[in-house]
Amino acid sequence: MNGSAAIDRVVLVVLDGLRPDAVDAFRLDHVAELAGRGATTFNARTVTPSVTAAAMASLFTGLAPARHGVVSDRFHVPRRRGPVDPLPRVLTAAGLPSSAFVGSLPALYAGLARQIARHIGLGRAVCSGETARAIVASARPTLVQQEHGLIVLHWPDADRAGHEHGWMSRPYEAGARAMDQALGDLLGIVSRTGEDNTLIIALADHGGGGAVANDHDSVHPADQTIPIILAGAGVETGVLAGPVSLLDVPPTVLWALGVTCPPSYEGRVLTEAFATAEPRVVVAA
Repeated sequence: MNGSAAIDRVVLVVLDGLRPDAVDAFRLDHVAELAGRGATTFNARTVTPSVTAAAMASLFTGLAPARHGVVSDRFHVPRRRGPVDPLPRVLTAAGLPSSAFVGSLPALYAGLARQIARHIGLGRAVCSGETARAIVASARPTLVQQEHGLIVLHWPDADRAGHEHGWMSRPYEAGARAMDQALGDLLGIVSRTGEDNTLIIALADHGGGGAVANDHDSVHPADQTIPIILAGAGVETGVLAGPVSLLDVPPTVLWALGVTCPPSYEGRVLTEAFATAEPRVVVAA
């Protein structure tokens, strides 16, 4: 069931490595504005290990790393450890498209990226651009033309700077500000092309600088705590109270689009984010 019949598409933005405290510390105006008009928590938890490959696999499968099999920061197609229902495949079965936009990859990894995209059933996967704003530019035609389903964007700027110079350093601040500017670009596109029917979900995949200044793979709260923001169609402004996890995002995406969530998914639907819990016509997955 869906909390708003008006939601036709979800735009999911992964702000790689954005610590919640960076939003106020660096005055990330677009992130703050989105949080202010959305349903928000700055105290959500990512998965363990708190690394990008594992977190992205969880976003695309609804499973913790121990179950989907990506248990390090090495991107690969893992061996199955039980039922796996990739989010894009579930959407395809319901007649809805999915697209993903990430940064440019070395030629050595291009084949692996295509293999992973096929494995999870992505309808369109684009690796183009070195920065968040360049990735938004590459996604612009799809953001204009794809009126239904899921569009995922992954922005690397803050994480890259954090690894090179440390979390909360001046270069990290510049990376966080670059992602904030890209969010402004994205919100401008959405406002002109489908704001009334678009749910925006912005979150980090992990924090950083907890146990080690230039890393994030630990159980330290600074590494494990992430922001999650839902805004746009159907969303009621407020705080997402109680335990909230990255694993709650995939079932929420499906629920918002009216698609039945597979029983394999581990998270819960964040129904408290929506103004009404009245059901819509459910699309059978």
